[in-house]
Amino acid sequence: MKKDIEKATGYWLLATGKKAVNFGLPSPFFRLRSSVFLLLTLAVLFTSCEDVVEVKLNDENLNLFGVEASITTQDQPTVFLYKTLKVDQDIAYPGISGAEVSISDDANPSNSIALVEDQQRKGLYTVPQNSNFLGVAGREYTLNIQSEGTTITAKDKLARVEPIDSIQVFPSMRGNKIFLAVFTYGKETPGIGNYYKWDVFVNDSLVTNGNRLAVASDEFVDGNYISGLEVYTDFHDTKKANKERKLNLGDTIYVKHTSISKFAYYYYFQMINQSSTGSLFSVPPANIKSNFTSSDGKPVLGLFTARDVSVSNEVIIDQKLEDQLRKP
Repeated sequence: MKKDIEKATGYWLLATGKKAVNFGLPSPFFRLRSSVFLLLTLAVLFTSCEDVVEVKLNDENLNLFGVEASITTQDQPTVFLYKTLKVDQDIAYPGISGAEVSISDDANPSNSIALVEDQQRKGLYTVPQNSNFLGVAGREYTLNIQSEGTTITAKDKLARVEPIDSIQVFPSMRGNKIFLAVFTYGKETPGIGNYYKWDVFVNDSLVTNGNRLAVASDEFVDGNYISGLEVYTDFHDTKKANKERKLNLGDTIYVKHTSISKFAYYYYFQMINQSSTGSLFSVPPANIKSNFTSSDGKPVLGLFTARDVSVSNEVIIDQKLEDQLRKP
């Protein structure tokens, strides 16, 4: 059993969870993850020498447009249009109604669709009822928004992604602690210049968001079979109450393996860096450059993505797997 797991994952990862070494593939995601761990560690080490700095905030860049938009080969396009808030306002972004929103591709002839505002959520625009506008790999998509006398546009290329073979859930060691983690298996598309994002779902709820993003480029693994890429780790004590864990007995896990553009990859990379602010070596806080342009010359926050999607098999955390976490 031990040898089968080692061969399948590319890790020394025992079924009993006693030890895990040799972090196999030289994936940029692992390099990135290691950097994040280093930053977090240094933040703890240097908390005793922090100085208190008073930051004066101004209202120079308030009331900007923000957009969260996507189109995939599996899901209908959605666009959320909103206005930015002061940093001390802890409320939901106010959606903007009454906008004219459309998406088109670069096919010949071009295909396009006008989105309509959702009746239940202000500022959310979706395809009209009984309409269909799924993304097609290889095409470039343009999002156009007309709102309050301003034109906002963005483009993104939808690259093809190789189908994901499978996922597995195993114990993963960090020092002397053991956690549950999600591993993916599949072929990487030949040719340098491919970028990926993995969306991990637990009971149909997305858990890889915020500072838990899983993205990578193919710089070091071009064309290889990627065996046992750890795309999500539940860093919660498995011996404590279930409410503190993200992966629990009986949960159903699946992964969406998606292609992203080079711009989107670096956008998410900046998000991860920004989420690590506060340590000695963290990057200065700043707005992340989006792929939107505005006719009024002002910056627009957010990102428009076009992604190919491959959905994995489902894995249910059973008692056998749970028992591995309880072994010394």
